[in-house]
Amino acid sequence: MKMALLVKAILTTSTSHITISKDKFVSYTISEGVMKTANKSRIMHPYQKISLKLKRIDLVETLKISPPEIQNPASTTAYVIVNDTSEWTFGPEYSYDMNITYVIKPDPHDHVQKIQLISTVKCRPKTSDTIFCHLYNITISEIFENYNMTREAQTEQVFEIKFNEHGVEGLVIEPPSRMELVNVLRKIATQFNVIVDRRNIDMSQFMARENSTMGDCAAAYKIMREEAESDTIEEINTDFRLRILPLVDAKPGMTLSIEKSRMGCINPPRYVDFSRGILDMRRFVSKIQVNSNKFETFTEFDGIVRYPTEESEMETLSFKEIIQINLNSIEPAPNELPTLSYPELVDLNTNNDIPSNFIN
Repeated sequence: MKMALLVKAILTTSTSHITISKDKFVSYTISEGVMKTANKSRIMHPYQKISLKLKRIDLVETLKISPPEIQNPASTTAYVIVNDTSEWTFGPEYSYDMNITYVIKPDPHDHVQKIQLISTVKCRPKTSDTIFCHLYNITISEIFENYNMTREAQTEQVFEIKFNEHGVEGLVIEPPSRMELVNVLRKIATQFNVIVDRRNIDMSQFMARENSTMGDCAAAYKIMREEAESDTIEEINTDFRLRILPLVDAKPGMTLSIEKSRMGCINPPRYVDFSRGILDMRRFVSKIQVNSNKFETFTEFDGIVRYPTEESEMETLSFKEIIQINLNSIEPAPNELPTLSYPELVDLNTNNDIPSNFIN
């Protein structure tokens, strides 16, 4: 009958060595000790060496693509699932769905007229403070009573959105450009003005001034985080994942919501695109939602337009503008980044004209 041997082990030394260079990573640890049986009849000196050596580095199936941090003041980092990294030679291209809807009601008891502009905007990082964008042709739908018309407008144009430490600084365009199209580009750029100071991302409410299509406005911010329960997180069928850079500790499935209500705008536009009546702003609210699978912006503007009639009386119509910009996909850019031949920086305010030599 064999008896179990009781052994007492004592670690005497343990030494690690790590060597790192541009083409080498080697790590090994040597441990020595003493082992004694219970009656001290036997004494052993065990020796252990553990080594780890970097053999090679292979490309994995996930490629991390970081847009400029200043590109979106509530910045995100995109993780894109790819099979062939060679396709990404020219970097990423972000594709956004654009929808601008105008709702016009001349009288409380009259029929509503609706005009909808639908297009695609594709943007690429250019520098740390600029993104290069391409607006494609806009599909215009008009609905009034039994009248319904859809047509395509020739609106294709490239432009740049320039940022500074407070968000969107302005728009970079080149001639010739139609004034009404420049104002559409200004509205698109305003949607990327997410938050004027990322340091306030942990605050639930704060006030700040920011640039917009309505001029320099005071904005009341409300920031909310919605934590998703683990059993409700669903796998969305997208080829990208977004992580909000200021919230490095954000849990999977968390949604960041930013709401801002603008007021007290300095030098606001007096007119709207479709009428020469005097514009009076009543409400100007934006909502932004970001989580691992989406980046969505929604802006609603409500106003009253007053205009004279032939009888020298003032009539009014209610006016609502809804702008939506949603990230649809992130794909490999197809070619080298184009450049603007005669770039000119213009601000976001639709009340300000552009140089006369720029107007088509």
